[in-house]
Amino acid sequence: MVRPPLEANKRMATEIEWRRPLLLALPTATVAFLVGQLLDVPSGQGNPFDHLFYPLALILLLLLSVSLWLFPKKINAVVTILVFAMSGFFLGKLIYILFFTSQTSQVQLQMTETFFWIPALQVLSFFIPNLRGARTVSITFFLLFFLVSVAYIAFSFFVKNPLGILYSLTELNLANLTLFVVTNTFIGFKDKYVRTVSEQERMREIIATDLLTGLPNRSQMNEVIEKAIADKRFFSLLFIDLDGFKVINDTLGHLVGDQVLIATAQRLDQRRSDGFFVARLSGDEFIALVFARPQEAYDLAGTLLTELAVPLVVDGHSVQLSASIGMSVYPDDGLNGQHLIHHADTAMYVVKTHGKHGLRRYEALTDSAIERLQCLERELAQALQANQLYLMYQPICSLNDGVVRKLETLLRWTHPTLGIISASEFIPLAENNGQIISVGAWALREACQQARRWNDLTGLAITVCVNVSPVQFIQTDFVDIVRRALADANLPAAALELELTESAVMRRLDIVKASLRELQALGVKIAIDDFGTGYSSLAYLRDLPINCIKIDKAFTNDLSSPRRAPQFALAIVEAVIGIADTLDLQVVAEGIETRKQMEMLRDLGCTLGQGYFLSPPLGADAALDTFITPVVVTLDRSLRDHH
Repeated sequence: MVRPPLEANKRMATEIEWRRPLLLALPTATVAFLVGQLLDVPSGQGNPFDHLFYPLALILLLLLSVSLWLFPKKINAVVTILVFAMSGFFLGKLIYILFFTSQTSQVQLQMTETFFWIPALQVLSFFIPNLRGARTVSITFFLLFFLVSVAYIAFSFFVKNPLGILYSLTELNLANLTLFVVTNTFIGFKDKYVRTVSEQERMREIIATDLLTGLPNRSQMNEVIEKAIADKRFFSLLFIDLDGFKVINDTLGHLVGDQVLIATAQRLDQRRSDGFFVARLSGDEFIALVFARPQEAYDLAGTLLTELAVPLVVDGHSVQLSASIGMSVYPDDGLNGQHLIHHADTAMYVVKTHGKHGLRRYEALTDSAIERLQCLERELAQALQANQLYLMYQPICSLNDGVVRKLETLLRWTHPTLGIISASEFIPLAENNGQIISVGAWALREACQQARRWNDLTGLAITVCVNVSPVQFIQTDFVDIVRRALADANLPAAALELELTESAVMRRLDIVKASLRELQALGVKIAIDDFGTGYSSLAYLRDLPINCIKIDKAFTNDLSSPRRAPQFALAIVEAVIGIADTLDLQVVAEGIETRKQMEMLRDLGCTLGQGYFLSPPLGADAALDTFITPVVVTLDRSLRDHH
């Protein structure tokens, strides 16, 4: 653990509290014995026992006072020795004055002089915690004191000692008995209360402490940030993320990984002071608060980078780590802890994307785009369960008669607060973090079920085209997912067309070939999307079971744009259509947005097209209407004009 446990801190604090009154009480008792030594004989109370033991008690008290002053941590030993010695002294004097002194007044005087110190001894042994030895001695002394008194009373019946001694002795024992019972009862209640408070404090410490490293956790960190803001203290927040920790966990095991985290925490905690607070956020992420000017905090962060890069030896392994640190400043970069942490995290993320092992302060102008991506990534994880994702359908029409031949499914996302999120923005995020696998599987199932509903309503064999991400396609169970989606929807495989990009086809050609053969065996059609923008290898058009190629919208757009060398686009489109005709493949032109583009494509021999000029993406009900009224209005008008 990085920090000493709560119990040790409490014991240390308790010892310090009791040491101060004892440093005053012991010299006071020493003075009392010194006065007794000086005035015992002149007062007429002197006796051989006092002559012998007063000097010894005086020397002992002086030695214990000096020891307590020089060795503060020896308080338990000092008090135990004191209780043991004084108990012996009081018991010895009791025996002496009862059995070896004959004068009644002298006996009563000695009892009054000496034994009023007994309550102080009991209080001392019982009130100071963690003095089991001293308490045992004190209880034994009390019992022996009581037994000696009983023995003397019994003896008195035979020798007929004066009643004055018996009276004094009885009163003394009753007073001591009352004090003993009350003290023990009070101590019992006190110990129970202290245990309860200690357990509560321990629970609070556990709640606020990271159990692995002993550092404060997120909860305590938030409290410190809130207090600093409430106290109007300026500070900088450092978001520290270890580089390469996952590799250590995966290669050396989690036990070594835990030891690395503990060692890292110890390095960071060495700087803990009033001006530096560090906590573990989660995993290999730490947060440090630096209560200093921003430049000083930045310089300190640079020092931390150097310190954390020093190799560690853990369980016989030499571990080389580095760190990426993002920094935000209160109040410049945020007015609450959540914003400060988020902005520092963003700055750290920029460091990660630029090679790691670096330091960067948050910059609002340049980091806002990254923050949006991070926000979208977090929200996308919940979008599917929150029913924020849905499908739209864009008709793919015949450029000759306007009949809708297929419907391409397009994934859409509407967030309750962020609004409509562009597919070009969230789909790359989903591909990078792997969420596209679950999202793509959902889209495939939903499209198949919708196609089944359309077929049941119209009796037509409506084909749906579903885009497949390269990440999704290379999964070993992809064909099984397609098979289950078709079976669950009871949809014929011929009603499904999967659209793959050229990059997906060429990424893992061995896996792609096997998967495409299986899909072909099922009866599923395959289309190559955005043709001409990727590898554009003619060999895979020949060797792979492909049914359709889709001309990328960039070429369609260039056909009617004089500034973009339309002759080049014209040659490419004409060549693609010629190859497709030779290989008996369908051709679909994407991105048709003007009548001129449509007419040029039709004149070149392209038979199918899609784009906003023909029809925008539609909801399920509106898409169904395109089959009921198959000729698109804009296309129909164009055909009439053409003829």
